[in-house]
Amino acid sequence: MAGRHCVVIGAGLAGLAAAFRLLQNGWTVDVLESDDKRVGGRIFTRRFDRPGGTPLVYELGGEWIGDNHTRIKDLCAHFHLSLMDHRYSFAFWEKGVLSDTYEPGMSPFSITSQKAFKEFGDRMKTYNDCENKKLDKIDWWTKLRELGFSERELDHRDLMDSTDFGESIRHTSAFVAATEYVFGNRFDEMDKKIVGGNDLLPGAFAEAINKDGERIHLNSRVARVEQAKGRVVVVTTHAGRQFVGDACICAVPASCLHKIHWHPPLPEDQRLAAEQLQYARIMKTAVLFSERFWPESKSGFSLFTNRASDFCFDSTFGQEGNEGIICSYAIGDKADDLAEETDHDLARWIAEDVSAALGKTNITGQFLHRKEWQRDECIGGAYAFYRPGQWFKVRSALQRPHGRVAFAGEHLSEAWQGFMEGAIETGEAAAENL
Repeated sequence: MAGRHCVVIGAGLAGLAAAFRLLQNGWTVDVLESDDKRVGGRIFTRRFDRPGGTPLVYELGGEWIGDNHTRIKDLCAHFHLSLMDHRYSFAFWEKGVLSDTYEPGMSPFSITSQKAFKEFGDRMKTYNDCENKKLDKIDWWTKLRELGFSERELDHRDLMDSTDFGESIRHTSAFVAATEYVFGNRFDEMDKKIVGGNDLLPGAFAEAINKDGERIHLNSRVARVEQAKGRVVVVTTHAGRQFVGDACICAVPASCLHKIHWHPPLPEDQRLAAEQLQYARIMKTAVLFSERFWPESKSGFSLFTNRASDFCFDSTFGQEGNEGIICSYAIGDKADDLAEETDHDLARWIAEDVSAALGKTNITGQFLHRKEWQRDECIGGAYAFYRPGQWFKVRSALQRPHGRVAFAGEHLSEAWQGFMEGAIETGEAAAENL
């Protein structure tokens, strides 16, 4: 509706996408961001500057864009941002033995297990609501065991799938996991990233939103949201500054909702849902090596281990130069344990794990950066983690508007929860539905 004003809480991808769509639809906006330095939320791109060369780019936050992620791909085209391949071959290193290398999209599981999984996927595509809710009540490990996966295969699936959910598959809703693998592509939508860094997209959003004035307000943590007489008043902790709108889009993680005083209060089921939804414990650590000692091919190098490094991959795949960066992606309890360690020990362990797996000696690395998402006070984790029995109850409660306040964020996406695409999709949908 032309001439109306909306206050957007949060300048992550969901909030930025919502604000951008509102501007396109004739609204004016104010975007409030608690961070005092940057926009982008859980996109966290870092760069290592090299004398006389282009920086090496690595991601400590949102990493992958899938071939089926149409909204983010369309937005990249709109902002003239190029995409590059970001698929990885993989191997397992366990008990000092390196497995075969599997190319992207290949399955490391037995023909019997693959057949059982395909048959299950075909059945699931015909499930009704009752059958989906029944599947949601059990964990993914239990469902895979029911399908006939062996103990060793379950261990491998836990190593692989836990990187998608941020916790062990023993704690992940079978429905949530199954929808990702049954309805996604054979690469699990790990296909692309933005050339030059994923943070170029929130940067482009911010430039477009601020084109006609400073509409994004950093260091603006929200204290209260009040609704009366068809208006929404949003009050920040910084000098009690007020922003008044005809509507509001709250695009913060569910874990942040309790930090805001709501008047009228959030309904009890919505408040409880926000308290119950957990966010995945993920820690990413980047280590620089003077030479890329890992194998290079048409796809990137990655390695699953049950040691400290957990899942490691070449962050600099497709980037020029001899130097390279390995990123360790640790989840769950291991992420918490590693968060207690020193930078020096993290770099040493990652270098030792990867070099030993490849039969290399005397390999050392330089610690660059770490990000313990579970220790981020504004979020408390990397992305929403739905446990058995939560998807249909918790998500639906959190998705429901509260008066003139709509909600957005990856945790609410039905198709792309956990992905950057999910954040964008829900932000745009909230803007369209005001």
